[in-house]
Amino acid sequence: MNVLEMHIALKQGVDKMHSERSDQLRTEEIDIELNKAMMRFINQRYGRNNIYKRGFEESQKRIDELRSLIVEYSDIVNFKEEIINGKIWADSFEFPSDYMYLVNQRSTVHLNNCKPLEPNSVTQETLPSIYYFVFSLEQFFVQNNAFLDEIRLVNPVTNQSELVWEPSPELIASGYTPNSYPQNVNAVVNDMFEHVQPGFSIHWQSYGPLTFPSQFIVVVDPEVHPWFQWDASNSQIITPLYANDSTGTMINEIAPRVDDRSGQVRRIPTVDTTKTQVFNKFSQLDDVYRLLDDPFNTTTENSPLTTIRDNYIDIYTSAIFIIDSVKITYIRKPLPISLPLGYNCELPEHTHQEIIAMAVSSILEQLSDPRYKTQMGELMNRE
Repeated sequence: MNVLEMHIALKQGVDKMHSERSDQLRTEEIDIELNKAMMRFINQRYGRNNIYKRGFEESQKRIDELRSLIVEYSDIVNFKEEIINGKIWADSFEFPSDYMYLVNQRSTVHLNNCKPLEPNSVTQETLPSIYYFVFSLEQFFVQNNAFLDEIRLVNPVTNQSELVWEPSPELIASGYTPNSYPQNVNAVVNDMFEHVQPGFSIHWQSYGPLTFPSQFIVVVDPEVHPWFQWDASNSQIITPLYANDSTGTMINEIAPRVDDRSGQVRRIPTVDTTKTQVFNKFSQLDDVYRLLDDPFNTTTENSPLTTIRDNYIDIYTSAIFIIDSVKITYIRKPLPISLPLGYNCELPEHTHQEIIAMAVSSILEQLSDPRYKTQMGELMNRE
């Protein structure tokens, strides 16, 4: 069920026969109610706030309802601090910006046959900077209700354009044309991810530590395109972004951006080690220091202790192992349902009717409609 069909189904659920009450609802209001219902649906399925008192993965129905939002993500860790002099250290792993609920976490650790990795055998390595620019779907892909043919970035050194993306033969064969907006929005977005030109990678809303809601993030490899960072410290330098439309004119100007991570460092061993992946052991913040000081419950190379604060997982290590990276499985935030932008509901097809029913119940309650109790009864039976 696409977003337009969800709008029609919601209006049908709100209307009495020939009352046309749903005509009073604006498109933006329907999108808001659908998104509220979608988030309520996710929270009920993940937690135990439902009639069965069962949480995520406690039944096949729950698994199938949220499976499209389950993703894996891994990244290297940053050195945080030394907790106990010469004995315990802490590293930090930053959550991706679309993170919502944690399912599991594990670490890749460096070991040297259980021999201590002394502090003087550990070096600190500066994390690489990220070179990128951003643009939004509605600004660059929609012009006079049509898609743009391709995207090019101007090299300010040579004044020549570099191709970032153009429609792939597979996209064109699927029926895409510049005038097929908004039906082909999802296909165009997926094509951008899969067929971006060498030296570029395109991401939606988030990439590692970067977060730009409702925008694309284009990460530029400075090894392939060294001109992009030729003077990134100068915010006045503008790089034109072109689309090869019928006019061939510039569609926007952007400034090259850099996420400078020179202040973040990581610990790496200077001796030969073996790597192994282990599951982390979560600890509450008010317990962790007592556990670290307890030889029977402290962090180990087979089960590193972790805590969660803000947007980070803190992982605690001893003298015999160093954390290389952390990999998590999590439930991500879904993209918002939007009719103007053509964003469909990302949950599986079989959940859409339940989400619509929840949105209809919310609207009927706000309208003080006597059908609210009936609708809620049907919703409980559906659950």
